[in-house]
Formats: sequence, C-alpha cells, structure tokens
Amino acid sequence: MAQYDVGFILNPGYSSIAYVSALEPLMICNQLTGETRYAVENVGVASKSIRSSLNNQILMDQLIADVAPKDVWFIAGAPPVAYQDQPLLDAWLRRLPVGQMIGGISSGTYDLAKSGLLDGHRAVIHWWNPDAMIETFTSVIQLTDAFCVDQHRLTCRGGTASLDMMLWMIARQQGVDIAEAVSQHFLHERIGQPGRNVITPLSEQTKLEQPKLAEALSLMEANIEEPLSTDDISFHIKMSRRQLERLFKKHLNTVPSRYYLQLRMREAREQLLNTSNSIADIGYGCGFSSGAHFSTAYRSLFHITPSEERRLKQRLASGESNPN
Repeated sequence: MAQYDVGFILNPGYSSIAYVSALEPLMICNQLTGETRYAVENVGVASKSIRSSLNNQILMDQLIADVAPKDVWFIAGAPPVAYQDQPLLDAWLRRLPVGQMIGGISSGTYDLAKSGLLDGHRAVIHWWNPDAMIETFTSVIQLTDAFCVDQHRLTCRGGTASLDMMLWMIARQQGVDIAEAVSQHFLHERIGQPGRNVITPLSEQTKLEQPKLAEALSLMEANIEEPLSTDDISFHIKMSRRQLERLFKKHLNTVPSRYYLQLRMREAREQLLNTSNSIADIGYGCGFSSGAHFSTAYRSLFHITPSEERRLKQRLASGESNPN
C-alpha cells in the first residue's frame, strides 16, 4: 500500500483534544497494518516550540519555510477564543499548489477560509459566532455538520469531530475494513459521514472479495437516468434484498437507496457546475420526476438549491472573490 505523507501545522494554543483525535487514528492504522501507511510531521509556523491549549509544550519537526511537500496538510487551530492571526501562515497557504489536499481542525478552518482556499467549497468553520462567519466569508458554503469533505478540502469542528474526519479519510485511502478496525480501537460506534454529500469509495480489495456488491454499484452507475429500485438490483445480481442491504451497511456504512441517491446527486452536481444544461434537464437526466423534486432533494443533501449553487459558481468564475 502507498504511504501518505501528512503534515500537521500546529498553531499556538492548538486544541489538544482535536489534534490528538486527528493524529492518533493515523498511528493506530500504522500499528494495526504493521506498515507505515501514514508518515507524520508536526510543523510550526514561526517557532519550533509550541504550547497547546493545555499549556504543554511540543517541539516541531520542521518550520513551514523548510518543510517538504506533503500529500495532506492539516491546520490544527486553537479554540476560537484563543485564535491568533498569523500572516506567515496565510502567505504560505496562498502558495500551495492547485489540487493540494488540505484540512482544517478547530479554528484551522478559519485560516483556510481567510486565505481563500475554501472559496466555492462546502466547509465547517468552528467559531463562536457562526453568523459572523457567514457574513465574512460569503464565498464559502458553510455547513453545520461535525465535519465536511468537498473535493480536496477536509474541515471539521473542534473536540473529537476530527476523529470522524480521519476515519473517513482512512476509509477512502486504506479501505472501509481498515477504517472499521481503527474505529473499533477507539470503541467508536461508526465511521462518520461528511456533510452527507460524499460517497465512500469501495476499495479494490473489497471489490474482489465482494463481487455482488461491485456488480450492484456498476448497475447503479449505468442507470442514472432511470434508477432501479433496490428490489430490481437484488433481482439482477441474484441476491436477496436483505443480503444486499447487509453488504452496503458493512462495507459502505449506508443503505442502497442512500448510496444511489448520492451517486445521482454527484452526477447532477457535476453537470450543474460544468455544463449549460438547464436545471430541469439535469434533474430529469439524473432520474428525478420534476424540477421541484430535484431541487428539494438537492437542497436536502447539499444545503443549497441547484440555482444557488450555479449562481455561486458563476459569481466566482466572473472574478468576484472572498472579501478577505
């Protein structure tokens, strides 16, 4: 398996519980697999000695001025009341390459928003006054979930929300089975779902071990415009509905109908943002009986209507940017 290089940028007064809840699942994944699946470095902005919210001191491995590129970066922020502005970090974030996978923990998401890296993305900004954040970052689609994943952006609230986010990342990169083993180590009941809008991928190993499940997913992908019922899918793959639902629950932590809806919505959003097709045509093409039905379902999943989503994309494309 590939090794992922992960960097944690620790801000002064970083939230201890949020940081440890993000770091330890990666270490447990290494222990359970007997391999270094995640190589982690702690990185400081201007000092190699940082104190946490508990006032304990930790030495950094590197400073951001000298650090090598990473597969994933996480900004471990302080609780909102202790947030400190850091111009050096802001400038460094703005220089990151396009497509860089990066996350915000606790008020670390605020740093990402301030640097413009969340413009046009869904995100969770941990702050005492969420209304002020909505007014400040008008180009960020702010959610109320514990954590959120949108393309290459991973954001979460404080406390142990970072554990849920990391379990999702491990499931995506290492497979659901490994993520479940890590989850069980923490006596954690489930692998969290980010903002209800991201499909958990099926690992290649699971596809080989569960060909019926892989066949069901292929049927869904091939029938976006005219969706099949769960009973239809069960009939085609020659498996009972109950058995199919058990497979989805075990390997994808969802039910077939929910997964299918997310799949159709992913296709709808892709068309909405990258084609000039009318919203009604997109809805019909993704299996919705009417434009109103499509709009309601879209808002329920993404917390924004299709027309609002398209207007936001157009506004960003026209050159309007985050006021910060």
